[in-house]
Amino acid sequence: MASSSAQLFIPYSESTQGPWIVRRAASLLLGPYDSQAAALAAAENVAPGLSAELGRPVEIHVQQADGTWSEHNYVVAGLVAGAGTPPAGMNRHA
Repeated sequence: MASSSAQLFIPYSESTQGPWIVRRAASLLLGPYDSQAAALAAAENVAPGLSAELGRPVEIHVQQADGTWSEHNYVVAGLVAGAGTPPAGMNRHA
């Protein structure tokens, strides 16, 4: 994970009922959500403002059932919420 970016984390939840949690750091809880999809949506909603505030990209990391982490990319510094389609070369993965 690059140190030049801000990090959001969504740890895996064993329960289908959640909670799925979005964290900015180990001690900074951004909120609990009922599903992984809701947690991802919340992280995506927070990321543009966080990116603008910090002036650097935001990476969203999602923990898988096996304990590994995968990156859920779609936000980079300068991308404004509601600005439409990201420029070429910026991917959004579900």
